[in-house]
Amino acid sequence: MKNCFIQIILFTFLCVCTSCKSKESKTQFEAKPIVKTVGKIDVMVDPNVEMMMILGRLGNVVPFGKNEWNKHEYLDRVDEFFKEYTNHNGVLLISNNMAYHRIPEFGMYLKDDMSDFIMQIDDENFVTMDGPAKYISYYESKKYLTAVKDFRITTKFDNFFMENVSVYEKMIQRFETILLKAKLDVWIEDFYGKEIEDNIKLYLTHVGGNFGITFTSPDGKKIPHSVIMANEKENEAGFLYLLSHEFSHPMTKEIVEELHKNEKILKKFASVYNNNSRAYSMNGYPSGFYVLNETINQACANKAWEKMLAKEYVEHLNKHTVQNQKMIYVPQIAEFLDNYQNNRVKYKTLEDFIPELEEFILTLE
Repeated sequence: MKNCFIQIILFTFLCVCTSCKSKESKTQFEAKPIVKTVGKIDVMVDPNVEMMMILGRLGNVVPFGKNEWNKHEYLDRVDEFFKEYTNHNGVLLISNNMAYHRIPEFGMYLKDDMSDFIMQIDDENFVTMDGPAKYISYYESKKYLTAVKDFRITTKFDNFFMENVSVYEKMIQRFETILLKAKLDVWIEDFYGKEIEDNIKLYLTHVGGNFGITFTSPDGKKIPHSVIMANEKENEAGFLYLLSHEFSHPMTKEIVEELHKNEKILKKFASVYNNNSRAYSMNGYPSGFYVLNETINQACANKAWEKMLAKEYVEHLNKHTVQNQKMIYVPQIAEFLDNYQNNRVKYKTLEDFIPELEEFILTLE
């Protein structure tokens, strides 16, 4: 009878502990993504991604850190709420080691409970912007995972996120209106000749940075993921410029890689890079490959601009692209892409047009 009584007490104690642990977990991670689906685009503010970019801001990683062009009352709230945690291990690890584009990408792969990534480290589809995750310390090492999870718990990040839901909803509402009118998902499928396998993921933020990332799901689907800074001073045309450019990056990645196999193209863009290296370095482009990547991507995005924006605005963008960014071949390649668009019976996808594009690039002076 005594043993039975002890067993009952132990069982009750375990139940209480389990209940407390469950409640603790629930209070830690109550924040959920805010999502509005427009056509085949999921427009969202995601707590994991937003948290990572806030870590980047606290670590003063460009373009997330404090600067003159990125000001908003929301950012003042960020600075005030997290001011005690600028020396947190998660901040220090990221500011010292993590490249700017990998910061939001890391958040995209995190599980909701921050226990691990949504893909196994050895999964052949777990390929980041810089290659397979298993070869990159930020994914292979558990210390980064542990640090960002501790940051979320210690700072009560979920409380902050839920207190600012109205800010996030306002961002989403503005983009929803623009996307409904622009129908960018329809343009992507038509221009690139490929059906969107799963909804494009569009992450909005005030923290900073615009990115286009190819995300391969565990079942092998290639899904465009883009991060856009929702600058309230930006007009509708400016947003369409950013959206077209960043949505195109995942679609042009394989085309660029194929073109880069041509030694003559490689040498041409290495020469272009050397002639304008200072301008490219200021924009974060470290080699001729990156210039080729941006050139092809912007030329493709131009076709969306021509469809949606006023002619004079497209001309203004092209002037900026050539003079300020030194992407000197963008207008010519964009014009040449008319040959692709006017012959879609022959060219079902943009990839089918690569041989003609390759030949044309080699004629450019």
